[in-house]
Amino acid sequence: MTLAETLAEFITGSAGRKLPADVLGRGSMYVLHLTAVALAGSRADSSQPMLRVIRAATGTPEATVYGVGRITSAMDAALANGTLAHALELDDDHRTGTVHPGAVVVPAALAACEAAGASGLTLLRAVMLGYEVMCRVGEAFMGRQFYRGFHPTGTCGVFGAATAAGVAFGLGRAQLVGALGIAGTQASGLAEWRADGSWIKRLHPGRAAHGGVLAARLAREGFTGPATIFEGATGFLQAFAFDGAIDAEAITRHLGEEFRAMATAFKPYPCCRFSHGALDLALALRREGLEASEVASVQLRIYKTDILGYGHHPRSIVDAQFCLPYLVATALVRGRVGLTELSDEAIRDPSILAVSERITVEEDPGFTAQYPDRYPTELVVTLRNGRRVGRFNDCPSGDPEAAEYTVDPGLLHRQVEEHVRALLGETGYGDRAEALIRTARGLTELSEVRVLADLLGRQVNIGGQSRR
Repeated sequence: MTLAETLAEFITGSAGRKLPADVLGRGSMYVLHLTAVALAGSRADSSQPMLRVIRAATGTPEATVYGVGRITSAMDAALANGTLAHALELDDDHRTGTVHPGAVVVPAALAACEAAGASGLTLLRAVMLGYEVMCRVGEAFMGRQFYRGFHPTGTCGVFGAATAAGVAFGLGRAQLVGALGIAGTQASGLAEWRADGSWIKRLHPGRAAHGGVLAARLAREGFTGPATIFEGATGFLQAFAFDGAIDAEAITRHLGEEFRAMATAFKPYPCCRFSHGALDLALALRREGLEASEVASVQLRIYKTDILGYGHHPRSIVDAQFCLPYLVATALVRGRVGLTELSDEAIRDPSILAVSERITVEEDPGFTAQYPDRYPTELVVTLRNGRRVGRFNDCPSGDPEAAEYTVDPGLLHRQVEEHVRALLGETGYGDRAEALIRTARGLTELSEVRVLADLLGRQVNIGGQSRR
């Protein structure tokens, strides 16, 4: 069988229909976290043009746009919500796949399930199978798509979205193979946002989610797609590998035995995941009593990503989310890295920029050889009195494989719920945080996902007026 046929056989077979309880439980966490992040992201400046576009060209009102209501088609709702979900750089991340599965898969799955009148259990299956496919496709490239200017969330995400929508619409094996084939030809997403800090990165998950729902709907109506979309001579792997090393077997290796989706991490900071190891180290030093005024210089060693920036004065909020010296300086100066620290005011703060100028970054070949299996990061601070303080880690917080979650297995779940409460409270949606948490906890018993969609679609009331 081709890779697409093998995936479709798993997804539509008994293994795909009866996922383990721990996999479904993790799915409820992904849904909770991503929908909260997307709802909060609806308030971002970059989200307003998308919402205006969707409102101006609404289709059949079958699916909900978060913070707006049930106003449009499942495809356009997935487009809008995927874009909102990536607006704050807080959506989840898969380390070895180097993709953001939640921002693509959850909007596609929920929009398709809402349109289909599906249950909460179907939503969880759609989400976890979509994650599984997207993460595995990402792992085939071993983090190297960034080196060629592509954004893996956009290029690999469309397969996860097609899988999720296919499960929601109840596609059979042959239809799902076609949907994957149709999805693959829509794969896109360029990393040129780095040139000026523009918003195109935030569009990539939305486009992938839209493309996946479109692919599933076309396949259901008889439109065909190639079964060899992955490994064909002019297929996805060949087109995006540029003769570089790939691991095509990762897409189906131990399929159904190892759930690669379970390695998806939650982001504690609203910035590029590749910076999080350094932020963990800087914040740990700050908690231990280090004061930014004592810092003479900071040396960072990190792996090559071709996505982080090493300048000292970010030009925009997007630029700041990828500017490693600025982010580490923020951690040292303010003792936190949240939405407030990634604002127009914060990125011009002289006290942060002064420390940022003292930070140098080196890409270490030995560290790069371990990427993306590990994220090795070393931070060495030289104090004004000449003393040096060093710290190292290779697995940032929020990653299920991090040491603290082995010691306390329930910690990650508690952190996610605490993050949801804080994020929604900070962005004006605090009144629905507990209801969203309860609904996510009970998804396996939810007969109709519209209950969740209605909660997400309710407009926020600010000062007695509905915010549109």
